[in-house]
Amino acid sequence: MNQKLSLSKSVMASLLARQQAEQWESFIVSMLQRLELDAKELARAKMHYDLLARQIAHKLHVADTDVHVVVQGSMRTQTTISPRGNAKFDLDIVVKLTGGAFDKLDSETFFSRFGDALRGLNDAAGDPKPKARCWRLDYAGEPFYFDVTPALPGSQIITGTDLRVRDPKTKWSPSNPEEFADWFCKIAGLCFSFESQMAKALVFDHAQVDPIPSTPVGIDDVLRRTVQLIKLHRDNYYYGSIVSDARKEAKPISVILVTLATHAYNDLWLTKRSAFASPIELVLELVEQLPKRIERLNGKHWVANPALPKENFAERWNEDGGLRAKEFAIWHEQLTSDLELLFNEDYNAKSEERIRRVFGRHGVDSWQASTKSSGLGVLGGLRKTVPAQPRSNPSSPTAVGSRNTLA
Repeated sequence: MNQKLSLSKSVMASLLARQQAEQWESFIVSMLQRLELDAKELARAKMHYDLLARQIAHKLHVADTDVHVVVQGSMRTQTTISPRGNAKFDLDIVVKLTGGAFDKLDSETFFSRFGDALRGLNDAAGDPKPKARCWRLDYAGEPFYFDVTPALPGSQIITGTDLRVRDPKTKWSPSNPEEFADWFCKIAGLCFSFESQMAKALVFDHAQVDPIPSTPVGIDDVLRRTVQLIKLHRDNYYYGSIVSDARKEAKPISVILVTLATHAYNDLWLTKRSAFASPIELVLELVEQLPKRIERLNGKHWVANPALPKENFAERWNEDGGLRAKEFAIWHEQLTSDLELLFNEDYNAKSEERIRRVFGRHGVDSWQASTKSSGLGVLGGLRKTVPAQPRSNPSSPTAVGSRNTLA
């Protein structure tokens, strides 16, 4: 047993001795629930998403059946976190165009024509702004923007995936966002021994316009909540002015964090399914496991796209003189240190400054709310009062119910 693993065990021993594991879990519940679009904001995002889906075929002068609009990224897997300051939520969208109307175009012409079609889409969307692979629609007065990626069926020199997208460096690049999300959601649905063993319903909509997943994320989704937790800590850590712009640019990107955490979760489920007594113990182990999932192939850092193994999410780590690899190690050490110190602190004596350092404003808001609560604290005691229900799986747009506990 290595040193970090023993630290994880010592944290749990401390929590159990103080009988405060559930209090900390409840605190995490209330904090992470603040990281998501509220119901009204989500409804407005859905309205604009549906409108874009209906209009895009007309704007491109193609049949409705030749356009398939899907949401991808953290909104699809429901691992979003609230942005800092005046930043907005990012809703990633892929528009898959079939029917052959654009198949023979070069990547730049195809990308440009698609951008032209987005102009004047509706008054709220504004003028599209080109990015490397997508066009950004910055909805005025809304807490979100859309990154819209046009995609064509895989062909030419693109192999191993069904889609190709414009890439300014390589002309075309393979893409498979749905397969990656499906991989994540399947693993997120695996239950450890301390969790409910009831099967979760999986219902998928195969319409041409895939709905934005709207099932509330229960804290029983340990993998999703762990991803949110580490993304929140990362953003809070790099938000401060003490970190230089160069370091901020090199911070760990979300797709790498999601991939590493998911591999760790799956491996622990396969090998140590009954080894964890509580969600916090599992979360701490997942955090500790992150760097161990980074591979080295032929002297290069490698974090493979699990749905397209030839794609290396960490490719830029091999092109910057070790800056990103070093930054990951620095941030990860800070993350483990912060969590250790936080959970070893008495729950009732935790300080606002400690909470702010680890989780930022969202954590402080939750801490202040918890101090105003009576009895068992924020959402405390739900394990004792709410009957067991199937765990939610937000990969599905159909609500299946969940418990507001961490397991």
